[in-house]
Amino acid sequence: MFIHMSIHRPNPGYEQAVLDSMNRVRLAALGTRGLLDIGPWREVEGGRIVGIARWETRAHWEAALPSLFAVAEDDDPDGLWYAAPPERILLEDAEAEPRGDG
Repeated sequence: MFIHMSIHRPNPGYEQAVLDSMNRVRLAALGTRGLLDIGPWREVEGGRIVGIARWETRAHWEAALPSLFAVAEDDDPDGLWYAAPPERILLEDAEAEPRGDG
C-alpha cells in the first residue's frame, strides 16, 4: 500500500476554498485504477486540513498524478489561500517480513 498525505494550513477565510479544491480532486480520482480511498480531513483542534489518499501501489499514484492535479491547476492563482505551502508526506507500507531466530 502507498499513502499520499497533504497537510494544508489555510489562511482565515479560505478554509472552504481549500476544501472545495480538495473535493474536486477527490471526485476526479474516484474510480481511478489502484485508488483505495481519498478525501480531506479537518483537524479537530486546529486549523489544518489533511488530504489522505490510499493507493494499492506507488506506481498507481504516480500514473494518476497528471490527471488528478490538472483538476486543481487553476486553484489559488494568487497564493492567497495558504499561510504556508502545503506539506506533502509519502508513506510506503513498512510491514516487515517476520525474521527467523538466528
